[in-house]
Amino acid sequence: MITPKGLSLKLHLLMLFAAQCEVAPGKKWPQPYPAEPTSQKPDSWMGLAASVAQYAGPGVQASSVRTNKLRQVVEAMKTLEKKNLVESVTGVAGQVKRGILLGCENGKSTRAASIPYTVPTDEEQFIEIPVEFFTRGWVHVLTMSEIAAILMWLDILKFDGRQLTLPGAAQPVTMGFVNSLARHGWYGLGRETYETHQPLRAFQLLEVYDPPKRHDDGKWQGYHDDHREMACHKIVMTPEGFNREAGKAVLEILRRRHTTGEWGRALGW
Repeated sequence: MITPKGLSLKLHLLMLFAAQCEVAPGKKWPQPYPAEPTSQKPDSWMGLAASVAQYAGPGVQASSVRTNKLRQVVEAMKTLEKKNLVESVTGVAGQVKRGILLGCENGKSTRAASIPYTVPTDEEQFIEIPVEFFTRGWVHVLTMSEIAAILMWLDILKFDGRQLTLPGAAQPVTMGFVNSLARHGWYGLGRETYETHQPLRAFQLLEVYDPPKRHDDGKWQGYHDDHREMACHKIVMTPEGFNREAGKAVLEILRRRHTTGEWGRALGW
């Protein structure tokens, strides 16, 4: 779901967010939105999802922006169906365009025994994504790897984070880290996803504290297993960073990256 192409990860997060906006904790979502809008049902996954869908121009295989976007949304829904995260209301595989039912996101659903999605209650374990991640557009402009990294850090900070008071800070912060064994074995994420801490820091969505003895190339003099935790970057999430308009904030940083080749923050941040 974190491949560079496709909308499956972003669409699934949008589905979970929409469900939590529609129904109360502990409840199912009986009527998720359709794939495309109609006069009777104007809310749709096409309307909520953002994609690169351009007019292909005249020709035998020409298709409109609307057709291209619908195709991308339906393909993402089929991917989610194959992972048992949604199912067709018809009960026939592949007919997600006719409507879907949202499945449980814990990975325990199967084709033979699907588990309906219910909005989490306070008694359940869950991670909390800032509402502004959706309402300010971050879900649309971040890459799949950047989103996967954010989900990883939110999980680490909630369940394995440590309260620390940094020098000069008035309030303690929650700081976390992940080593390569946990990143690969527990989260299934490679080093490329881990390295997204650089753009995420530039976007001001998290703070990164480098190990004092670690070199810029990632090597650490005299490293051995007892130093594993000391050699890891420490991460602090900055929820207020999500309050900014995502498109404008990201575009400014990407332009600076294109010019300088570095993940620097914009002036005045």
